[in-house]
Amino acid sequence: MFGILILVVNYTLKSQVVYEHHPWWINVGAGPALIGNNFAMTAGLVYSYQFERSLISARIIGMTNKNPTVQRINSTNVNYKMTDYGILYGPIWQSGRSYVSLGAGIGLIRAAYETTERITTNTSISLPLEVQWFWRPFYFAGIGLYISTALNFEEQLTAVMICAQLGVW
Repeated sequence: MFGILILVVNYTLKSQVVYEHHPWWINVGAGPALIGNNFAMTAGLVYSYQFERSLISARIIGMTNKNPTVQRINSTNVNYKMTDYGILYGPIWQSGRSYVSLGAGIGLIRAAYETTERITTNTSISLPLEVQWFWRPFYFAGIGLYISTALNFEEQLTAVMICAQLGVW
């Protein structure tokens, strides 16, 4: 009788062991952006780590309007080069092979303003925000949109990137 009790307790304890799996992925993308009211191009790298229904992201996004194509669309006397570094946290919703997440956090903006007379550089604290929507047709790869903005003391930065995604789900 005692042996049966030990087997039942042992089976119960083993069945309650939860093996946690924490997915992570990297987004790499590019697309259009706004630096203040000026059209620009952006490229970025975002690392995301999911635990339960939450997501932590670390991002580096660069933006510039110093590009011949951009200058034809929106010519300006000031060339902007901005880099946005941020750590964000927020909820994630998954449905089948796709997910949507929102995030907010704290960041740092490195800004360079270039005119014919001089180059000015500044650093500012920012409030970064993000929305991620991705479709993962494969176990290790996906494609989607990464929409970001950064509220700061320099210029508001807004970007939409079409991204490739690689990771573990």
